[in-house]
Amino acid sequence: MIDGPMGEKVVLVVLGIFASSVLASTTDKVAYHLSYDLNEPEIVQVQIDLPDTGRGERVLVIPRAIPMGYAEVSYDRFVEQVSARSKNDAPVSVVREAGPRWRLGDANTTLSRVEYSVNVATMEQKLLSGADSSKIRKDYLGLLGYSVFGYIEGFEQREIELTITVPATWPVFSTLSPRSPPASQEAQANAANFYALADSQVIAGPGPIFRKLPCNKPLFLALHAEAEVDEPLLAKLIEESMAEVIAYYDSVPFDHYTVHYEFVAPLSDKHNYGFSMEHMDSCTIFFDVDGAITATASAKEILRTRYNLAHHFAHSWIPKRACGEGYFPFTWEHAPILDTVWLSEGFVQYAAVEMITDGLVEKERRRIRNELIDARFRRTFATTPDFIEKLSLVELSRVASTKYSEDFRYGRNVFSRGAMMAMELDELIRERTGGKKRFRDCMRHLMAWSKGERRGFKIAELTDLFKEATGVDVSEVMDRWLTPQNN
Repeated sequence: MIDGPMGEKVVLVVLGIFASSVLASTTDKVAYHLSYDLNEPEIVQVQIDLPDTGRGERVLVIPRAIPMGYAEVSYDRFVEQVSARSKNDAPVSVVREAGPRWRLGDANTTLSRVEYSVNVATMEQKLLSGADSSKIRKDYLGLLGYSVFGYIEGFEQREIELTITVPATWPVFSTLSPRSPPASQEAQANAANFYALADSQVIAGPGPIFRKLPCNKPLFLALHAEAEVDEPLLAKLIEESMAEVIAYYDSVPFDHYTVHYEFVAPLSDKHNYGFSMEHMDSCTIFFDVDGAITATASAKEILRTRYNLAHHFAHSWIPKRACGEGYFPFTWEHAPILDTVWLSEGFVQYAAVEMITDGLVEKERRRIRNELIDARFRRTFATTPDFIEKLSLVELSRVASTKYSEDFRYGRNVFSRGAMMAMELDELIRERTGGKKRFRDCMRHLMAWSKGERRGFKIAELTDLFKEATGVDVSEVMDRWLTPQNN
């Protein structure tokens, strides 16, 4: 999930786990072509070529919801010049409808192609959160898939072939099929379906740096910095953090992973940066130039960076591949209302504390662990408004489903309560098992259970699952944290 500023703040196994039941039986692919031309420096062009659709009107949908973003962003505001053509290359009528929709053709139309442009420059100007917007800067194109790609309703589960074309000599990189060095001018990639495409990123231009980093699975860094950055130090922190996350979960659910970093000059004093976003096999980390990691970075800045990386890497396991009900299949036109944001965010944030401190000597481990828990979780409760304390954790999760970062009081409280629950679970499990089991065993078991069951878990199932993992009854701790905090 998006994390707060300054540290406060598919291809993909989950699509096999949760979405396999709705994949289309046909193997006919949808072809996407994204292009960027310096003659039109503010926009990107998207073309969608369809297999035989049969007769009937179709609908183009542009996302308004971000997977695990707990918010809604009207990306359709930046879509321009929608056009469509039939199988015999005749123009097809295009009618803008309510919501992020365009109706294409009529009952007699056999739709073949849809084209539109996205004004990325306007997007960055209008969206004040740097984490929500794609960007076109000098010598740099950084695109979030869900901000530029739409789908034809009824075809969102089809396999996709993506072609990306950029100016001659420009490197171009897709997180769907990362490579180092990246392709020049044109790249191709495949996606299992629209979710995989929308959850991916495209990075291009002579400005970014692309690196393949050591890891037991291919690990890539795509870095765009408009300030001095100590790239070797950043790469080292990424490598170490990924190794810690993999060791914690004792599994690697992706074939490759990309860390997409931006350190950009603020577009205005109203724009805010310092948020990050997880994806299935990548994460995007957005800072302004003041957040750049340099050779003079303090121990506190390095700790914050390691924590942020571990936290967002860890989301590729939970909730991307093991989640509560409602995360999948994803609804693109509105943010889903979820009962388990506290687990997806809070449990993973507590796990990140454990991940980055596990290898330390005991005295140092305790010091850093307590420092992180105090700063990120305990202090939240000192300023919690009474009306938020009155909410049960499920009620708070439902509010945070759409207001997590818009009103960060909800986001901070939902992950802080979840993290403190996780900490108490960890302490109880370690005590009852003489240190032979711990909270980590619950997370590993949840991953294995989800892979086997191919569905989201229910809250009522968690105590039994955790007892299976550890032999400890944790119901008293969970029940207490799930209730309002001002009882």
